Amino acid sequence: MYSAAIQRYFNEHIHLPYSFFLQPQRFIRHALKKKGAFMATAYNYVEPSEADNEDIIEYLATDFDVMAGNTAGRLCVLMKLPEPTMPLHCKMIGCSIKRDGSNPIWRTIELTEQGTLLLCGWGEGHTHMTICEVGSEPDQFIPRLTQELATATAFWSHVTGTGFLWLDDLDEISQKLNKDGRIDLC
Repeated sequence: MYSAAIQRYFNEHIHLPYSFFLQPQRFIRHALKKKGAFMATAYNYVEPSEADNEDIIEYLATDFDVMAGNTAGRLCVLMKLPEPTMPLHCKMIGCSIKRDGSNPIWRTIELTEQGTLLLCGWGEGHTHMTICEVGSEPDQFIPRLTQELATATAFWSHVTGTGFLWLDDLDEISQKLNKDGRIDLC
């Protein structure tokens, strides 16, 4: 059965990241050119068999805010979304690429069941990593998200006992292991 909440989750965690990693430069170009209309089009997609469902939410371009900037040699795009209505919905999505189009990075700020926000990372193969908890106010989570978009390196889908490993940060991560063997990235 169709659910607007599940459709939103699908858009934020599957459809949009898949589209980004498939053609990162094209995704960013369209997001910057069409801004909120680009996001509304993605969020308004409904399976044809569900077009008459009463649980459909019709998003407007004004429900989204798309911002961009050049940071540390990368083009970074922040997409502010409608307020999350349930856990795992995103409050903001960020993506970035190097100027030559390489090293695509996809990050989300997601609502938890406890009402807090998490900064999460996504890899090209739909690999997910929880990076850290962030503050609930934009002036708290936007700088951390921007820092992540400007400095992150794409990560493997190789899982260890403690989480995912960054390709060129292994030494730094080994120094950040806390005494119970978990990685503290914030």
